Amino acid sequence: MKIGLIGIGKIANYQMQAISHTKGISLVDAHDLDPVKVEELPGSVTFYDDLDALLKRSKADAFLVSTPTPTHFEVAMKVIEADRVAIVEKPLCISPAQEDALRTAAVTRKLPLYTAFHPSYGREVEWWVEQRAQKNFDLGRLLGFESCISDPYYLHGELSLGAVGKAGAWIDGGLSSLSILARLIDPSEMELVDGRMTSVPSLNCSEIQGLGIYRFMTDGQPGFGVVDTNWTLGKNHKMTRLWYENGNIELDHAREYARLVRRDGDELVFNLATDKPRLVNHYRGVFSNLTEMFEKGEDNQELSAKLHRLLFAANHPK
Repeated sequence: MKIGLIGIGKIANYQMQAISHTKGISLVDAHDLDPVKVEELPGSVTFYDDLDALLKRSKADAFLVSTPTPTHFEVAMKVIEADRVAIVEKPLCISPAQEDALRTAAVTRKLPLYTAFHPSYGREVEWWVEQRAQKNFDLGRLLGFESCISDPYYLHGELSLGAVGKAGAWIDGGLSSLSILARLIDPSEMELVDGRMTSVPSLNCSEIQGLGIYRFMTDGQPGFGVVDTNWTLGKNHKMTRLWYENGNIELDHAREYARLVRRDGDELVFNLATDKPRLVNHYRGVFSNLTEMFEKGEDNQELSAKLHRLLFAANHPK
């Protein structure tokens, strides 16, 4: 599978490393508005400073939209309207209206549309999914969860450089948590109870803090959980806690480790980091899944629609 990269930003290096370490996929072309970005590309990749030219001339099978979050809709729509396949970095877009327009355009043209939920492929997440599938730890039914995505993007009353290219704490972080939870809970069995957003009108972002309370069903029984996204804590903290009948598990997404505590107090810690950066590990999972789906002529629109529904329910109440 041949990929064209649109946007050579701060995560492009991780994406390119992941592509180079993933079987069956290669980077052939790339586009950025800044011609200096060509220096960051491997010599085998053709650079375009014009998006229209890329979409017209490239031999890529699909195009990875890795531009700032607020531009995802415009760029992805341009890819689709050129009758090319779009792979969009999460989130797909920033509003329900934009989402509906993109999905309608893709369906009308009979094109796959893929959303790259890279946090859901963290090694700690993959490990716990595997443990549950193999029933290695008997923790019983899931009772509740708390997933927090915190970045130090709001400091001393101003947005930091880390916020550049982001839409808001909830838009960018909420979908990270929801995609992780979807590996463990059927998102069709989740519904929003309440959503609470904190915004500052003078800032160029939709919110600096967002919280969603969700109800879910497992084995016919209800449970509740909280997704908390926050730019005001002054630290990089990415953690999902899952409470089961017979113990709990902590998945540290920033450090790639897991801590399991049984009800009897027995505690186990698993360091799942490798010699590669965590984002490279994330995108290797994304691209492995992508190549499998591409070979089958499939995409992840159904999952993406469910997760964006849960996301937008919290900050776009009807």
